[in-house]
Amino acid sequence: MKRFVIWTIAAAFLQVPLFAAGLVKQNVDTTDAMATLGNYDRGFYTPQVLHLKPSGGKPIEKPSGRLLHLRAEISEFSSHAWLGIDSASGDTTWGKNQDLTEDALYVLQTTFDNIRANKGFVVVRICYDPWYNGRSNVTPDHEWVLKHVKQLAPVLSKNTDVIVALEMGMHGAYGEMHSDTNITYNRIAEATNLMLRNTPPELKILTRTGNYSAKVLGFDNWGVDFHIDGEKFAEIAKVKGDTMYRVGMFNDGYLGTQYDYGTWGADCKTSICREEGVAWLEKYGINTPYGGEALTTAENYQVINTPEFLSYEGFRTHTSYLNIQWNNNLIDSWKKTHFTGKDYEYDGTKEDSLTGFKYINDHLGYRFVLRESWVSDTVGADGIFRAKLRIQNVGFGNLTRKMKASLVVNGIQQVGMLDTLAYIYYEVPLPDSIDFMKVHSRKIEIKGADTVMTFDGNNEVLIEAKLGSLKYQSPEDWTGIPLEVYLKVCNDAPVEECIHFANDETRNRISNGIFIGKVVFDESVVSINPRSLHSGNQKQSAPFVQRVRHNAIVRDGEKSYRLNGATILKK
Repeated sequence: MKRFVIWTIAAAFLQVPLFAAGLVKQNVDTTDAMATLGNYDRGFYTPQVLHLKPSGGKPIEKPSGRLLHLRAEISEFSSHAWLGIDSASGDTTWGKNQDLTEDALYVLQTTFDNIRANKGFVVVRICYDPWYNGRSNVTPDHEWVLKHVKQLAPVLSKNTDVIVALEMGMHGAYGEMHSDTNITYNRIAEATNLMLRNTPPELKILTRTGNYSAKVLGFDNWGVDFHIDGEKFAEIAKVKGDTMYRVGMFNDGYLGTQYDYGTWGADCKTSICREEGVAWLEKYGINTPYGGEALTTAENYQVINTPEFLSYEGFRTHTSYLNIQWNNNLIDSWKKTHFTGKDYEYDGTKEDSLTGFKYINDHLGYRFVLRESWVSDTVGADGIFRAKLRIQNVGFGNLTRKMKASLVVNGIQQVGMLDTLAYIYYEVPLPDSIDFMKVHSRKIEIKGADTVMTFDGNNEVLIEAKLGSLKYQSPEDWTGIPLEVYLKVCNDAPVEECIHFANDETRNRISNGIFIGKVVFDESVVSINPRSLHSGNQKQSAPFVQRVRHNAIVRDGEKSYRLNGATILKK
């Protein structure tokens, strides 16, 4: 048995016009297999509390899930936090205003290390509520909040590879910025901006409501100024730059009423109402996580906590994570309810066993489907390989972290008369310009009483890679032998975790990539249309716009459907 491993040569992008010829359409699986994917930087999370102490604290050794909601609390560092009753004296015990200790920060860091070792990801929230029991007035004096923010920032900065987002708790019961007399908009804005300045741009920071996020960004008169098409918004967006795309919100009153239990205002003249907030998330939260806890409907309020409602608004807010445990009654109802919507392969009118929970679970965050693949038929003496891929993102949201793309060449052949097998496997990194954060999901806009789909999630990814010559890299002759080519999209962390595409993974010979086609090497020829390597790009397919009153239109490449109706619209 022989095995040859060949590593990186070179890779780059090719400009769009140069792909006019020389590619062969591949016979690859192009359908969504409707499996629940192991992409754990999105989806339903499991909550777990970590009590940080001045000394003697214990880290979380076994995270309760691959996507963890880490509720770290520092109540012992706040003199306003009531910890309990001393069993011996019967006296009430309180925390103490003090700096975070090295021991406490070590326990937090070790917890992140254990999450990483578990190949997991984490949404982090830190507050002063003892054991997250919902106690009010636990936040210390503002100067101590600011000190603790600066002390936490280095640990958070060190672990952005596993942190999906920081829910900027720090204030109030459950860290949800309510039930505390120490809370003001100015204080929350100051603490959040301090965290922003002391952490890298990779760390996305979320506040509890749109009003708080608006204050962080510099808005004061929300009802007047917080409109993404307004002059004031444009002025602030220009000053804030990329920070506009880094600040988001989490929603622990999600879908419980048409106001999400006060998350959105009822008076649009003085607060941010749902449509203004959703429009903001749609544009500026495009790569920022959004989620929280979905709730049952309050009495006498509009019911919107349905999978069908999420199948529309979820794409606008880019909803990427929810609590699997709360509200458990609502979650259970989703599991028992048939999904009646139409969404590409997830068509409730054709799939009798499709539940609302499965639809939501599979569409939280991003979901990539390879819809079409064209690759070079032959790699010649120049070693150039080209591909044009159509990848559709059918998930609610987009990738929220930078990941590395690469090509894998894989082959096997029989050598000689002794049935000896020769293997070849090598990987070619692709340039950073191939950015899967730009493989965007569909875009749905409101135009008066109409819904308009302006983009259906189809993206073109154009690749030119120098695979090099096999002549001197293996004693075997691979000329004319079809070699499989795979696309990998993986994080750049110490523990490699790769994106699972929604296509049928059982058809792949390697477990961490998607098969895009076959190519043969023949150094007696020159690759078709040989050119020097260029910087490249990727693009979204031409917009498909269809106005239908109260309905959005979905295109799957073969047919178009009303999102919440039965009519099929042919291309």
